[in-house]
Amino acid sequence: MQDDRTQAFMTTLIEQLVAVRPETAGRQVTERSRLTGDLGLDSVELAELFERVREVYGEVEIADWLAMATRAEGDTVGSLVRYLALAVPEERPLVAGSTR
Repeated sequence: MQDDRTQAFMTTLIEQLVAVRPETAGRQVTERSRLTGDLGLDSVELAELFERVREVYGEVEIADWLAMATRAEGDTVGSLVRYLALAVPEERPLVAGSTR
């Protein structure tokens, strides 16, 4: 993950993760970090994270990603970032540094 757009998604996603689960602030979150395994999000926290992502990027259907993630590479931060890069229209402003 190297381009500016992808990095903006990564930055925003990490900010939203920290808002949902503050103890992730002290951890290194990488594209390989699993949301449920490595970062320990439960179903309620995942739902809150997905809602926050929708608030930032509009109506992104996270359920599609979740269905793919359970069958493919898993619920990694990187797989969600790649999904957002495809699902969010390029003309939509990327909000890095936003808070709820």
